[in-house]
Amino acid sequence: MSIKPTVLNPSIKRLIEEGFEIEIVRQHLLVHSIPYLNQARELRLATLACPFTENGECDTIPQDHTMFFRGENPYNATGNPMSQVVNSPRKQILFDNFDVDYYLSNKPNNQPFSNFYDKVIHYHTLFVSQARVVDPNADGRTKVVHGQRDEQSVFCYPDTASSRVGITAITQKLEGESIGIVGIGGTGSYILDLLAKTPVKEIHLFDADSFEPHNAFRSPGAASLEQLQSMPRKAEHFRDIYTAMRGGIFSHTYFLDEENVHELDEFTFVFVAVDNGGARRIITEHLISRGIPFIDVGMGIEMVDNEFGDAQLRGTCRVTLATRDMNSHLPQRVNLKDDDEEALYRSNIQVADLNALNAALAVMRWKQYMGFYLDQELAHNLNFTLPFQSLTRSDAPS
Repeated sequence: MSIKPTVLNPSIKRLIEEGFEIEIVRQHLLVHSIPYLNQARELRLATLACPFTENGECDTIPQDHTMFFRGENPYNATGNPMSQVVNSPRKQILFDNFDVDYYLSNKPNNQPFSNFYDKVIHYHTLFVSQARVVDPNADGRTKVVHGQRDEQSVFCYPDTASSRVGITAITQKLEGESIGIVGIGGTGSYILDLLAKTPVKEIHLFDADSFEPHNAFRSPGAASLEQLQSMPRKAEHFRDIYTAMRGGIFSHTYFLDEENVHELDEFTFVFVAVDNGGARRIITEHLISRGIPFIDVGMGIEMVDNEFGDAQLRGTCRVTLATRDMNSHLPQRVNLKDDDEEALYRSNIQVADLNALNAALAVMRWKQYMGFYLDQELAHNLNFTLPFQSLTRSDAPS
C-alpha cells in the first residue's frame, strides 16, 4: 500500500482527501480514472491534465479554464459528442511519453476558475454525470494515491515557464546532459545564466580567477560591495548564486592545461570561453581527440574614431561549433596561438551587452544542436558584426 505524500497546496490536498487519483508530474496536474462514455455508450476511464503551478501552502490560480483529455472521444448518454466540452482533437505529447488526445474548454457560468479544486470538480462532474446514466456507481474518486514530487528534477522549484506554454516535452531533450564551461568571465557567466535555466543534469565551472569589480560590470546579476571585498573565486561565486535555483552546479577553481584537461572527458558538451589562444588550443585539441562536441566563443572589440573624430567601439561576436564529424574549420575561425599576455590584457575590450549577446548566440546554437530549436542552416560558425547589426553563417556540412 502506498504512503500518502505530504501535500501543501490546499486544492490538491483537498482533492486527494476526497479520493481523487491525483498525480503531479513535470509541472502538470494529472487526474486519473475519470469515468466517461465513448461513442458506443461504454464506460471508459480518462485522464485529465493541465499545467500546474505550486506555491507552498498558498492556493494557486489555474493558468486558464482549459484541460487536456487522454482517452477516446467522450459522448453524452444520448449518444452525441460532448461538443460543449471538447474544444478540438489535440494529439500532443506533454512530457516524457505522456500524450493527450483532446483539448477541453468549458467554464461554469462563463467564469474563470479561482483554484484547481474547483477546476477538477467541474470537469469531473461534466463527464461523470453522463457516465452514471449507464453505471450509477461511476466515480473518479478511486482513493488511489500517487507521489506528488518529481524526484528527478534538478530545480529547487517547478519549471512552470515550460509547462504553461506546452513545451515540456521539447525541454526534456536537454535533460541528462553534463556540461562544462571553461572560463566564467563576461561571456562564460552569461552562458551559465542561460544554461542554469535548462534541465541539464550537471554544469561544471572551470576558472581560477577571483571575482573583481570589473567582472561585476559585465556579468549577470548584481554583486554587493561586501561580496567583492571578500574576493571570491569566480567559479565559487557563480556556483553559490545559481544553487539557489537548482542543483548540479560544480566549481573547479583552477585553469585547465595539459596535465588536467582530461577532466573534460566525461562531459557531453563543453563551452570554451577563454581569451587565451594557447589555452584554447590545448582544450579544443583535446576535445576533438575525444570526440566531445563543443562551442568556442570569442569577441573582437576595438576602439575607433568615426568620421567626426568621436571614439566608438566596433567589432564582432563569434560562435563556433565543433563536433566529432565536423571540426576541420576550427583553425581558420579561432585563435589557437600563444598570446602576448600584456597586449591581450590591454586590448581585451568587453561590454556586458555584447557578452550577453555572445552567450545567447552560443546557447541558442547548442539548443539547435540538441534539437530544441529548428536548425535549417546547420552552420558551424556564426559572426555577429556590430556596426551593421548583422549575423553571418558559415561552415555548414557539405
